[in-house]
Amino acid sequence: MHTMKLQVNESIYSQVLSFINQFQTNELSLVEDTKQEDYFVSSIAEVQRRVFEAEENANYVSADKFFSDMDEKIEAL
Repeated sequence: MHTMKLQVNESIYSQVLSFINQFQTNELSLVEDTKQEDYFVSSIAEVQRRVFEAEENANYVSADKFFSDMDEKIEAL
């Protein structure tokens, strides 16, 4: 048996999950399913890419929601 770790973009997540669910549990099973809230970036180019993608897909949160989420993450540390 092999174990793979995948990063799946939100736009195709349901399709990938549907594909996985086609198999019997003794052939393929989902070991872990987590959503990575990834606000931290290491370069200006990455920030620009994320902003561009968010604007293109209307996939973004308000500043209030962002800072609220960040406060929760900091408090959880």
